Amino acid sequence: MSARHLVLTLALLAASCAGVGQESWLISEQDEIAMGQRFHAELLKEMPAWTGDPRVSQYVTALGEAIVPSTDRPSLAHTFTVVETDQINAFAVPGGFVYVTVGLLRAAGSGAEVATVLAHELGHVSARHGVQALERQIVEQGLVDLLGGGGDLGPIIQGALQLGTGLVFDQDQEYEADALGVQYATAAGFNAWGIVDFFEYLQTLEGTSTPTDPLSDVFSQLGELFSTHPPTPDRVLRVEGQLGRLAVERTSSGYAWEADPAFASIAPLL
Repeated sequence: MSARHLVLTLALLAASCAGVGQESWLISEQDEIAMGQRFHAELLKEMPAWTGDPRVSQYVTALGEAIVPSTDRPSLAHTFTVVETDQINAFAVPGGFVYVTVGLLRAAGSGAEVATVLAHELGHVSARHGVQALERQIVEQGLVDLLGGGGDLGPIIQGALQLGTGLVFDQDQEYEADALGVQYATAAGFNAWGIVDFFEYLQTLEGTSTPTDPLSDVFSQLGELFSTHPPTPDRVLRVEGQLGRLAVERTSSGYAWEADPAFASIAPLL
């Protein structure tokens, strides 16, 4: 290992101890955004964005943007995209790009469920989970010189897409995104019991699949917690414990819940 790569590896180890949103990473925010833009362009070649009634995309974007100010990266420009597939899924890539499927919107029982799913994905963005994975890939493959405007980011993005790097997260990262999602959704005025309801619904679907969906192979790679890592009872209990500590109950006043006319208005459009 070269001296430069040794220093970078030590920097990655130090970064793993940093708090949410702290800039102690190899990949700068500028690089992260540039990578996210490339990811977004490549992903949309494989996944068709929603082309139906624009009010559906507008609803998801408005919901996401209502939560962003409560995240640890409120100044980062986020992009919210609805993907036209029956797969029930949501995921995020570096740079603030968040995706939710039509299948998930159809499956959701309330606006609070959609909001807390988006908040979970924003947790991944704020904690820079995808960036962490990309940094390790870049060091291991000797692609550091491509950062900071030093070269074409294409090899990094293509390698990441092939390996799923930055797209699928480990258990600890999912736990952290769960906790951050509850924090963000609650701070933004949504009842975070929505994520409990959605997790419990997903548990009823475990073991089912839609092999006829042309995007099944794509989502088997992107996965996220909704297809490759179904929420476990342990994760549900953790979220319930956090809500208890926050003194948020299903019946707590002051939080958006089922009585959401905006959510009800998009159902006929899906």
